[in-house]
Amino acid sequence: MDSGVGATSVVLLQHDLFVIFAVGRVVWCRLLMPAHLAPATGAAAGKSMLGYLANNVLVRRSSWLGVIVDVRRGPSVVGPVTLEGIEKTFTLAGEVRKPLAALVGSSATQREQFGNVQRKAPRFTLVTDDPAVAVDWMTRAG
Repeated sequence: MDSGVGATSVVLLQHDLFVIFAVGRVVWCRLLMPAHLAPATGAAAGKSMLGYLANNVLVRRSSWLGVIVDVRRGPSVVGPVTLEGIEKTFTLAGEVRKPLAALVGSSATQREQFGNVQRKAPRFTLVTDDPAVAVDWMTRAG
């Protein structure tokens, strides 16, 4: 599998449907999910990915600066189980005061879903389609 992870990154968790890696002190979660994936399979992968973030990255006093969740290769719309997990993760980012950026694609539904979730913790979350904006925002959040 080609995850697209660069040579200067460290893989933290590898899965068939996502990869979590660190570039410096920023953790990236890149979805690799095909568009026509069974909802239950996608939900299980999402639960695993979000669980890792909640237990290892979005914790008070973790050494990680923040998280960029790249969903551009993910589904254009997420189901209710995954959406609930995303909402909890965005809320957690606000609670532990760690910046979380969602890097969305061109799907209007995807942008709307993540934009609605972003309102759960507006000070510590961002939704953008520009990777440079997401990386820059990591150092300015808070």
